[in-house]
Amino acid sequence: MRYLILIMKRSVLINLLVTFFVTISAATTQAQTITPDLDLTIFPPTAYLSIKPGTSLTHRMILKYEGAVRVKILPELVDFTTDGLTGTPVLQKPSQIEYIKLQNTDKQLGTPFILDPGSQVELVLAISPPLHAKQGEQPLSLVLTAVPDTTVVFDGGSAQASGAIASNVILSVQNDFDNRGELQIKEIQLPKFVDSFSSIKFEVLAKNIGRNGAAANGQIRLDHSWSGKELKHWYIYPDVVLASSTRQLRALTQDPDELDPAAEIIFEKLNYKPPFLIGPYEITVDLSSANQNNDSLHQRTQRIIAFPFSIIGLLLLGVVLYIIITKKNTALK
Repeated sequence: MRYLILIMKRSVLINLLVTFFVTISAATTQAQTITPDLDLTIFPPTAYLSIKPGTSLTHRMILKYEGAVRVKILPELVDFTTDGLTGTPVLQKPSQIEYIKLQNTDKQLGTPFILDPGSQVELVLAISPPLHAKQGEQPLSLVLTAVPDTTVVFDGGSAQASGAIASNVILSVQNDFDNRGELQIKEIQLPKFVDSFSSIKFEVLAKNIGRNGAAANGQIRLDHSWSGKELKHWYIYPDVVLASSTRQLRALTQDPDELDPAAEIIFEKLNYKPPFLIGPYEITVDLSSANQNNDSLHQRTQRIIAFPFSIIGLLLLGVVLYIIITKKNTALK
């Protein structure tokens, strides 16, 4: 049996893969308590697993229940995609993968089991892709839906409370364990013109054209074209972009490698607002992926022109008003 957790270059990525999907769509899979009686937690919230076809591995998760009533837990394996912007999972249909099962002798996918208050259980996924299994990255969620073992009565009425939690597994099935993620700049969302009294705001959308998830790496800078002066500089936060998906890049003013792991991460908006803007400005994005084999750099530059439209507008308005008043005065004479 072989079990391999894919290791990226940067040490910060290890924590990313653990916390990558802690925040899950609130309506369906976020670790949530619909009522105080349904208090579920699961660890790890996310794992990135890599396996060769024809081999096997197991993945262990701990489900804790601190609620006050006995509950039924329904385990289901569900495909997910990301929202294309924040990396938040969007649940799809139940997975059709047949080589992933619960190894627990008394539990199986699609069949409810009972949890008593204050208890915990280890759930073990057995993963055994056959030699002919489709290769690539497969984002999956083990969704655990909890309902009280008996009907809960509220205010004289009858209602069934429920809650759900999920542990995400990004499964890479391939013949080698090389990280083949490759990030490209899909779009710099920046207007062509801006008023001189406004600010320069923009977003950068990255796309992973590789076959594995990859962490973003690189820098963004803002220059004034006339003077050649660098006005602002950002570091790209190493968010993970899954294969064949997109994600908006987040920025820091500090190198991610120098962050204090215990400190709260403060993200910087891609925004520049001086007292007055004039002339052409350039946004340059240097993006690469934390890739074991290839650190290819993708660069894109986009220009925005600042012009005092508001001043020109006021002047034109003044001219129009002057003409109108002059004509009225002439007509009265």
